Parts: sequence; structure tokens; C-alpha cells
Amino acid sequence: MRSVFETMELLKALSVPADGRKPLEKVDVFFLAPSLQIDVVSEEFLHLEEEQRLAHLQRIVLDASSDDTYRLDELTLRLPVALNLLTLEEAKSRAHWAQVRNNSSWVSAFIEAPRRKAADLKDAAQKYVHFYGYKGGQGRSTVLGLLSKALADDGYRVLVVDADIEAPSLDLMFGVSGDSYSQTLMGLCGWADDVQPIAGAYAGQFGGRVDLLPCRPRTDAADLDFSLLVASAPLDARVYEWAADRLARELEKPEHTYDVVLVDHRTGIASSVLPLMSRLGGAATIFARTDFNTSKVPSEMKRVIRAIFASTVSVPGAFVGFQLDPNRKVGSAQSSNEARVRDQLLGELAAALDGADGDQGAEVSVSELALNWVDWYLDRALLEPSLPNVQKLQSDNIASLGLLREILGLPLGRKVEKPAAQTSGNLAISSTQLSVSGAKDDGLFIHIPEVEPLFVPGNPYSYVLGRKGTGKTRLLREMAHRKLGTPLLVAADETGTLALRSQSIEATEWLGLCGDASTFWWSLLAMSAEHIGDKKPFEEIVRQKIKDQVSPKSLADRIALKATLMVLPGSQTLLIDGLETLVPAARIKEFVAALFNMMSAIQNDPSLSSRLVIRSFVREDLASDSVQNVEQQMEGRSQRLKWSARSILNFAISRLPSLPWIRRSFPEVCEEISARSDEVSRGAMSEQEATAMMLRVFPARLRRNNLSTATFLRLYFSDAGGDDTDKATFYPRLYLSFLQKLDELAEETEDAVESDRVASALLNRAYDQASSEFIKETKQELSHLLSLEYEDESGAAAESDEVRVAKFIAAFDGLSTPFEHEALIVQLQSKTQFREKSVRDSLQRMKAIRMFEDRPGYGGWWRVGQLYKMGLRMKYVRG
Repeated sequence: MRSVFETMELLKALSVPADGRKPLEKVDVFFLAPSLQIDVVSEEFLHLEEEQRLAHLQRIVLDASSDDTYRLDELTLRLPVALNLLTLEEAKSRAHWAQVRNNSSWVSAFIEAPRRKAADLKDAAQKYVHFYGYKGGQGRSTVLGLLSKALADDGYRVLVVDADIEAPSLDLMFGVSGDSYSQTLMGLCGWADDVQPIAGAYAGQFGGRVDLLPCRPRTDAADLDFSLLVASAPLDARVYEWAADRLARELEKPEHTYDVVLVDHRTGIASSVLPLMSRLGGAATIFARTDFNTSKVPSEMKRVIRAIFASTVSVPGAFVGFQLDPNRKVGSAQSSNEARVRDQLLGELAAALDGADGDQGAEVSVSELALNWVDWYLDRALLEPSLPNVQKLQSDNIASLGLLREILGLPLGRKVEKPAAQTSGNLAISSTQLSVSGAKDDGLFIHIPEVEPLFVPGNPYSYVLGRKGTGKTRLLREMAHRKLGTPLLVAADETGTLALRSQSIEATEWLGLCGDASTFWWSLLAMSAEHIGDKKPFEEIVRQKIKDQVSPKSLADRIALKATLMVLPGSQTLLIDGLETLVPAARIKEFVAALFNMMSAIQNDPSLSSRLVIRSFVREDLASDSVQNVEQQMEGRSQRLKWSARSILNFAISRLPSLPWIRRSFPEVCEEISARSDEVSRGAMSEQEATAMMLRVFPARLRRNNLSTATFLRLYFSDAGGDDTDKATFYPRLYLSFLQKLDELAEETEDAVESDRVASALLNRAYDQASSEFIKETKQELSHLLSLEYEDESGAAAESDEVRVAKFIAAFDGLSTPFEHEALIVQLQSKTQFREKSVRDSLQRMKAIRMFEDRPGYGGWWRVGQLYKMGLRMKYVRG
């Protein structure tokens, strides 16, 4: 006998025209408890009796099947399947059955997985979060209980519902029990007329608390009734739908107002799961393990996950991975097998989010959902007999609870009353000039932890490293302002110092006279030593040397220079920036190497190092391979700029009051930020509090891919990828560009505000524009980083580096990501005619600045980094 699924697929195939024939008009399959209904429609059934219709369909099936022994009547006799053979007219009269189909059952979900619809993507009145695990023993109830306590500790009212209908345990974990049906889920299922959750199962701080609605009363008299519910509900799962509707109505009453409702579900395909989830729209948290014996997730588990994510439509869901390894910590490497399993599970979430804004052509990539996987670690605090307080957990698990709150769109930070409008504050924060260029930006300087040592006089750090857009130039300006060094060479658009500007006429002329990089740097140093203490612009000094026809070689005499430096009054600190645009790409390595060699010579001469410190601000990728043993040279002397989520959120908060439209539209938020400017400038506002502040301006989620905005603020502005989010850095330049474009778009849009927040569509448009600009700046960076050569240089030798890089970047348009590294090299070489070595080296350099990253779990595979996906216009292909 064939399976029900095979029969269903065979009959459906017979209703599709082939070779000009269509044996059946249509086949409709649906579940109507307690049996699966298969409606087969054909006009050939007209005037035939029931047995004749079955015999006729049997002949059609045998003609189409290679199995001569296949009997349809066995299917209906032995299995809960009803085979309904209908004419077109009979099918029309049966259409009313469609209204009573059980669409919230696992059978219906397995027939055809439901999809989210744009019209369904609305915030629920109550914030429901459903906790589910396909298997037990993965910490589901424990994490739910701890999350509820964390929310209560921040002042929120939380209702916890125990819907684990076969093994309820939340009342035992909280140490309370229900005595009457009205206090339980059973009461909602018909055992009581009213609902009274157990109040104060946990009392948090600031008025927060956890109320509990256990599954059943803990009395002997309730045992029989509980077993009756468990036995009878699978026959008609609508009992849970009615219970969910009753709960929703009860929670509309003033005395039952909760900030969050957490629902704990039974494992597996229990009959209660989908009815409750579909009626209490919210988010789903699925607990999963990655330590399978195989790297392939079981098909039935995938179907369950698809059904759950399609039934929860408020915000994207989350996975929680329970780690059994006692040595596992944040940032620990995962095996290839684990990475593949995680990739597949996140792929199911990504598939559920595809086309959430109605654009069915847009696919959500797995890398966009990296933060939607939250690890949970073994914790000694959980060895206690009762559920511990959150403060007793290890820091990694406390961080995991905070990340869950962000992903699921739950309240962040401490619950406070809406602040009254401030009448005074640090209004200077709103009158500053903002610019994505660190040379021009006057916004509040944010003290990230990595820069603090640089403000200590006499610090040992001579090499300040950072990726493009991480604030190196802004840091130099701040150090110059604090008189912690004298700028010698600065960015081309810097106007606030007396230093020589990269790409200025004077710098270009002097470069031409010097001929080599070493002469250039030593001669600049000599001119600086001659004019220590002068208030004369350095470009004027260079101009005079050129006019007087002074030989750069003579100025670069190191013996004479050392004699000059030794008589200088006190120690001097010189600041050097603007290297990336000083010379063409072909010579940039030469100039970085020459600078580092000069710095090394000074560092290794005790008499010179006591009189002179050179502090260079250099891109990481340029420093990494500049000279031999550069790591040894920089050991103990380098500081890398890396913006954490907390730092970048303080940066974003500090810029909001300086944006005209934001300031007018959200004056209370801006006044509060201004009043706390000292705290913000120190980067001291907590990550959750800063995110909560941003969510008073931005919507809770983005409609385009239904991501929570908290996740968007963390993921889309960093070079995080896959499982490397803890090592990622954020880019202030991209963040500021996004905020400025958002403000400009809002000025031009009539409906810029929706539900007292910035319209979601504006955030998408602003980010698209900002990321497009970011890739343009990256092209400029690549023109100094890549060295692209043709197989045949004849006729192309005159092409500039910028033209070649633009051609190389354009070649990525339409290519697939993720991709096999070697296959991509072949594709790019074919499209551009660049040498294989050029293409290979260029990809490695692009990977070094995180434009590309390894695809976790897939050896030899890469994928485009989140920041660069739009700019390279690669096509995401799931699978």
C-alpha cells in the first residue's frame, strides 16, 4: 500500500494538464478532524454510482502508476482518510466545508505549509512569545522562567502561561500552585467561567512581577479531569482555539494588563501547539540542538519549524541552542557539522520571512539572521533546586537573555514613566555640524574603551589601527584639540589644523621632488623639527621649500636631523593620517612601509625615542603586510579601533538631537538625550537602555523583512557574519550617513510618522542609500588596495586603478552568494579578463576588510558580508 502522501501527490499530478490530457479537474486536500479529506473532482463521475466512481478512478491511477497492485480502497479502509469523488456541481455544493477546515493542525501544516502574509504582519495588542522545542530537555522552560524574571526585575508585568499539556512544570519551578480551575489553562478550556492567574509568582524590582497561569490545579481531585483534557482534545483541537480566544478577551480587561505574555508549549507535534500559536499572534522561540549525528536536519523537524514560524507573525522568531559542553563560551569555535545544522535551521526562518513586505522576489539571507540564533550555556547557578534569580547566572547567559529581548521585540531597559518635556539641557548637542567625514564632524566625541588609553599623556601606543569608517580621523582631531600631539599629515578634507593635507598641491609637488617614500617621510620630519612651535601652516612651509629649491635629499639627512631633534625643548608627539589617499594604489605599500621603517628607527634609538613620538593612524589591512616582522614592531605599541554595539548605540543616540526633523518630531527624546550628554559621551548608557531610547523614535520592527529594529540596529551596521558577531566592529560613518538620510527623507515625506514612530519604509530607504554610498567609498578604498592586471595589457595600460576596480566590482552583479571560492575566481576572470592571480589576490584582500567571509560549515565556500550585499548586487541563493 502506498503512503497517504504518495497518493495525494499522484492524484494532484493527474489534475495538471499533460500531453493534452487532464484526467481529473482538480484535487483538494484538507484536514477535517478526525480524518484527511481528499476531494477528487471530475465530470467523468457524472451519472456514476459511488462504487463505479471509485472503479473509474482506480483505472486512471493504474494507467498513471507503475504499481499494478495499488488499491485505493485499502487506503480508505485502513487509514483515517476520506476519498470524496465529486462532479463539478457537487464540489460547489460542498464548498461550505472549507469554512470549517482545521487549518491550525499539524496535518494541515504538513499538507501545505502556510505562509506569512503582509496583511497579517501587525503588532498584537499583547506581546505574546511562544516557547517551543521539538525535543525535550533543552532548557525551554528554564529560559522562559529566567526571561520572565529579567523582565520583572526591570519593572515589567509578565504573564507566564503553562501550555505544556502533558508534562506541566512551570508552577513547580516558581514554587507556587493553583488550587482552582479558574487559575489555570484548564479553566480556559471549559473548566471555569472566569480567569484569575496566580498573582506575584515572582516579585521583581520597580513594581515588576510575574503572574502565572499554570496548566492544571495541583490537587488530587483534578487528576481525572486533566487526563480527560489530554485524551479528548486531540479529537477536536478547537478546544485550544477557544481557550486562546478567551485568554485574549480576558487580557483586554484593565486588571489583566501585561507588558509581555510568555507561553510554554509541549514538545513534538502535540495538538495544543498550533491552535494556541495561531490565535495568540506573536513571536516563536524554538529550542534546538546542533549536535546531531548527521549534518542534515530531519525533514519532519523542518516541517514543524516552517509551520510554527508561519503561525507566529508579530516579529521574526529566534532559535536557542543549548550547549552541553561545559567549556563552551561566547566566541567558541563550532564544528563544521554544527555550522551546517545552524545554517539549515536559520534557513527555515529566512524562508518564512521571504516576501514579508509583499515583494515575493526578495529572499532573506541566513547571514541577516545571525543574531536570531542565541546560545545558552551550562550554568552552575541552574544546579539549584529552584529557579535562580537572573543575577546569579554567568555573564554569557545574562547576555543571551538580553539578546532574546532584542530579537523578539520585547521591552528593553528599565520600565519608566514617560518623561516630561525638559525645559533645559545641553542644547549645544543640537547645534553641532554633523558630517560622515571625521575631518569635518563636530558631533559629540564618544569615548569607546579602545581610545581611552590614547588620551593618557606618555602612553606607548604609536600605531592606531582601524578599518575604514571606524573614526581614525575623528580621533586625530580630538587628540589635536586636547593638545596631545601636533598633526603633521592629515586627511585631504581636514581644515581644522595647520598640517599638510593629503592630496594638496603642496603635498603632490613635494612627493614629485622626493621621488621615493623614505625621502618624503624623513624630509617632512625635518621640516617639522625646524619649525616646532611655529604657528605657520605646514603647507606654507613646504611651499617655501619648493620655491627655494631646497633638495629633499638634503633635508632627509638622518644624522643632521638627529642633531636637530636632540636640542628640541621637551618631547614632541607628531600625528600622521591620510595615508590611504596620499599616493596611487601601486605605491601605497611602499609609503606605509617607509613610514613604519622610520618609526622603527626612532623607536629603536633611545635618545630619539625620548625626544620624539610619531603616532600614525593607519587602516588595518595596510599595516598588516607593510614590512617584515611588523607584528613584532607593533607589539605593545598598537591600539585597534573597534566599535562595540554599546559604543555605536551611544554614538547614534548622541547624533539624534542634531537632526532637524528628528528634533522637531521627537522633542522629548532629544531633550532627554541632551540632558544626559555627559553620560552618552562616555559611552556609559547601557546597550539595552540605548536601544530602548532608539525605539522611542524608530518602529519596533521593519516591515520589509519583518526583522526587529533592535536586531537591525546591531546587525546591519557591523561587519558581523554568521557566527562571528562577537568579533565584529561597527562603522560610525555608515550609521551617521543613515541617520542623516533618514532625516532628509522624513523632511520630504508627508506620512513620515506611523503610530508615533518613524515610518518603517523610511528606515529601509535611508539604509539603502547609506549603504550604497558606503560601497562607493569602499571602491575608493579598493583602488588603493587592489592591483588588477589584464591577461593582455595591450590597449588597457592607460586604464586607471579606479576604472579597473569599478569594472571588477561591476562583475559581481548577478552572481550568486554563497559561492565556491574557486568557481567565483573562474567567473570573475571570464567576465573581466583580469589575470587569475590578480582576481585571487583581490578577493583575499576584499575578504581581509570583511567584504567576504567564510560560509560556516562549508569548506571552500564564501559569502558576501552583510554590509556589502547591496553594493555588490550579488543574488542571494538559499540552499
